[in-house]
Amino acid sequence: MNNDRRGRASRLFGALADPDRRVVLYYLRERESASLETLADLVTGWTEAGPGPDRPVTHDDVRVGLHHVHLPTLDAAGLVDYDPDEGRVTFDGLSSAGETVVDAALAADTTDAAVDLERLLAATGDAGADDGG
Repeated sequence: MNNDRRGRASRLFGALADPDRRVVLYYLRERESASLETLADLVTGWTEAGPGPDRPVTHDDVRVGLHHVHLPTLDAAGLVDYDPDEGRVTFDGLSSAGETVVDAALAADTTDAAVDLERLLAATGDAGADDGG
């Protein structure tokens, strides 16, 4: 494996290491783009529906974490394009190997957390439709 491929794999696994970033990728694979607010709603709902952290999570905390940490990390990994000025996130796509890894992560997350991604996608459907994505 050459250094470039190894670097891409490392960035993908690093990006997938955090559950909030995984939820964002799951959503954007289906919807292509979303606003920061929609993603904050989605991640907050996912966290509340699953086993989640031992601390209470607030929408504002999630939004700040997405803006300052998670979306820039996904952007640096080449998985999304994040425009912080517009509060807009667009999915940049995955390689076929990346799709396989993300599919496996989704299966593990939804099985372990007993969370239905389709239900969460439907719950944000109105907001997502207004997002232009």
